[in-house]
Amino acid sequence: MMSAPSLDVRTMWTRLVALIDRMVTAADRDAFLDDALDADRGLILLADETGATCAVNARGRGRALAPIEREEISRTVIARVQQSSEPLLWEPALGASPQSAQLLGIVAAVAAPLAPITLTTGARGERGVVYVDFRDPRKAVGAEHRELLRVAANVVSMVLSRSHELDLIREELRTALAVPEGTRTPPLDDLLRPRAMDAIREELAICLHSELPILMLGESGTGKTLLARAIAEAAGRTPIVRATLGNADDLNTITSELFGHERGSYSGALGRRAGLVELADGGTLILDEVLNLPPHAQQLLLDFTQFGTYRPLGWPTAEPKRSRVRIVAATNGDLPGAIAAGRFREDLYYRLAAVTLTVPALRERREDIPALAEGILRRLDPSRPWTLTLDARRALVAEHLPWAGNLRQLEAVLQRGRLRALLGDAAATAVGAPHLDLGDKRSAAAPAAGQGDDWRRLTAQRAELDERERELIQRTLARHGGVVARAAQELGVARTSLVSRMQTLKIKDGRPTDGA
Repeated sequence: MMSAPSLDVRTMWTRLVALIDRMVTAADRDAFLDDALDADRGLILLADETGATCAVNARGRGRALAPIEREEISRTVIARVQQSSEPLLWEPALGASPQSAQLLGIVAAVAAPLAPITLTTGARGERGVVYVDFRDPRKAVGAEHRELLRVAANVVSMVLSRSHELDLIREELRTALAVPEGTRTPPLDDLLRPRAMDAIREELAICLHSELPILMLGESGTGKTLLARAIAEAAGRTPIVRATLGNADDLNTITSELFGHERGSYSGALGRRAGLVELADGGTLILDEVLNLPPHAQQLLLDFTQFGTYRPLGWPTAEPKRSRVRIVAATNGDLPGAIAAGRFREDLYYRLAAVTLTVPALRERREDIPALAEGILRRLDPSRPWTLTLDARRALVAEHLPWAGNLRQLEAVLQRGRLRALLGDAAATAVGAPHLDLGDKRSAAAPAAGQGDDWRRLTAQRAELDERERELIQRTLARHGGVVARAAQELGVARTSLVSRMQTLKIKDGRPTDGA
């Protein structure tokens, strides 16, 4: 809308009318919104329930903005528009200059609120902001541009409101669940908002309310279990029961956990116990790290997925019990490799993988990190409106950070950062880069002389530690005949943690895999 060097208002209104004409037939929502942002720098930001904003479209001079460029905007201008729900034009002559404007060289900024999205249920949904700014002092921006952006924001609101994917996913959100506020799962809406989640959003638009089982793939810590709970809540498939069955190799233990047992069914069975399948009847059964299931447990699960019937240990009649559950299975492992190696049943894989969702690693979606971080901060402490400073946002999206622990690592970093901020100022509401322990002391600026040597030295030390850890795990596995559960018990770690380290260090059956 505002790419003309002269910022000619007549030209811009002509382009806006053309966009409105396109809106009637636009099949590609994202392409339409990108065209609407054809400016020096333009962003469409949506706010989650905590008030944290995430850029769903971000363009600058005909190209998508890089993750770090998305953060180089005036948060002060955006916050004012969120608070007032009115369009805002800022330039130096109109008032005090926000700190970010001085730092980034912004000479003018215009922002307008999006109208609340109306859902098919009639509910009023999330709010957002359309924001553009200019760095060229030769461009004159005035009240007519503010009015233009107000109209453009209304057009964008209509496009978003009409979006089929939003209607399908959000109509079941925020159902009445007896979950304490502090432990409530974020709405599916919030989890799927980032562009990196587009593929998952499109798949769920088709299958969210179906009976199809879902298989979730992705690295450890990417939020698979959190997403599984959000899917179950959005689909109204409650109760939600989470099962972690990879910690036991004993058939009776696994059968009892999954299907329950009758009194006297084995030594120590002093009373009847309902299994997880029975507890989840009518709802959702989440199977964490399904790849860790031993072969006999895989057989039990296969039979249940095929017929929906089961027998608790000691069940006295020929007629089995029945349970209607939707299974959401998750793993961070290599399922095709496990099938090829005979460690996982191929028939069970096809029963579980009617719908397959791959959750991207955090390093693959760096542009989402600041919004995710602010959402986490506000869920950790809803009593105050936590934000991130510009230097913190830049630090979090830095390319050199591997984010090996993904969202789990990000949450740990923010928990410590929030405490450090409060230690320095009991009234703090912002976390800055100095508060963040990112495992690397480099700033967003160029590294100081001599830091390259430090980095190489740390890399060598890390490689040495990995080798020592690999040898320790291999020796422990060898002592226990390759049984991971027993090796984990001796090492004093959770079985899933040991499996994750074995995958990272490329250890298989007590031996390093090819390429180790």
